[in-house]
Amino acid sequence: MSVVNKEKVREIYEVLPKLNCGFCGFESCGQFARAIAEGRASPFGCRQNPWIGYHISEIIGIKVPAYTYGFLPAFAPPLGVAILQKPLREEMRGLFQKVDNILGRIENLKASR
Repeated sequence: MSVVNKEKVREIYEVLPKLNCGFCGFESCGQFARAIAEGRASPFGCRQNPWIGYHISEIIGIKVPAYTYGFLPAFAPPLGVAILQKPLREEMRGLFQKVDNILGRIENLKASR
């Protein structure tokens, strides 16, 4: 990575919220900033504050009209996230069934009194 890119990474990182939430598809805001500087991620990938994409676009030298924000494609989550969604859904269904069973038992107890 060249010196110019390191400076851009620093500038981009300073603009980001530094929450390391991972909603952008990267583990940390630092990794996301590096990906933007290298052209591997959209400047509008931050889901905590997508409007900073305009500021980031200025930093990396891209002019973006304000009306295009809603039409930019969303950044795809990493493959691991998609794989984990199915077991999570199944677990949630099981939890909902358990809650329904508990509520049913409570109703039966109330009715038997």
